[in-house]
Amino acid sequence: MISYQWCSELDSGDRDEVLALVAAAAEYDEEAGFSRIHPGDVTSTSRDGVRVSHLPIKARKDLSARDDAPLVIVAYLHLQVDGEGLGTVQFVVHPDYRSRGVATMLVEEIGLGTTADGGWERTGAVALRCWAYSTHPASERLARRFGIPAVGRLWTLFRHLSGPFAIPLDEVAAPEGITTGDAHPLGDPAVSRAIDEVLDAASLVPAQRERLADEIRLGSGNVLVATDSSGAKVGFVWSDPALSTHLELDAASVRALVLTETARGAGLGMTLLTMALGALRDAGAQIALIRIDPDDAGAVRMCRLMAFEQEGEHSCYQVGEWAEAPSFRVRPGETSDESCPTLT
Repeated sequence: MISYQWCSELDSGDRDEVLALVAAAAEYDEEAGFSRIHPGDVTSTSRDGVRVSHLPIKARKDLSARDDAPLVIVAYLHLQVDGEGLGTVQFVVHPDYRSRGVATMLVEEIGLGTTADGGWERTGAVALRCWAYSTHPASERLARRFGIPAVGRLWTLFRHLSGPFAIPLDEVAAPEGITTGDAHPLGDPAVSRAIDEVLDAASLVPAQRERLADEIRLGSGNVLVATDSSGAKVGFVWSDPALSTHLELDAASVRALVLTETARGAGLGMTLLTMALGALRDAGAQIALIRIDPDDAGAVRMCRLMAFEQEGEHSCYQVGEWAEAPSFRVRPGETSDESCPTLT
């Protein structure tokens, strides 16, 4: 019913078809807030100790039983395996072939065993993780059927910035001794240095640091940096004013908010977030989106105080042993769902 073959790099024909599939899925999923596979992943190859494998899944057009029906790519799986054998999976099915058992057939055929020599499917993966977005019933059914546990959750929150449901943004001042300048575009060398300085002092686990660096490398938008009296960078907020449709409104996103350990607990996070929301409102956004870890009590409390409401829950599923807690990984590109942010 389906056919597939692992490859380290897609050939030109398959690459173009997968890129078209990814684009169609992105457009279809925009309103639902699902993650999008970034086109850069489709064309990526192994690098710096990270092994990349591609799996285009093909079937007869319209899942026809006729042998003369043409083969088309109905789904795509992207696997990235680090030096320890930990594999991050991204998977997408073409909108025309959803709810037709493609994912189930794939798991039934290739299995989920990661303990054999060479790891899962001889890709080198001894453990697997994959995020499923917006509590999709299909992913929950698949996880239950094959006994795949969820090891992490994230929430998408939204806040009205204009219109009848909007609550005015309060005036905020930075904590004593802290200054904030103007926002500058992501990619500005001074911004890149400031981000690195904050991340170095933020005590993030390696997976979080890698994820943020990856998002920043591919992302767009503006960054507002906070500096203490000694000139040290103590926090930043990254927002993307690019508008997309969410809940039938114009939406923009706060992509990341990171503070150094020494800067936490003084109100700087609320200051930076308020300033970012004001910038998104001024750029024409009717609602702001942000993603947070529901186990981060401080982030949840701050977002509640700022009138954010929960809109969706996302789950990280895991096969095999993985020492670190899940770190949300999503690709921007206006972006992986209208911009999927993380609050740290």
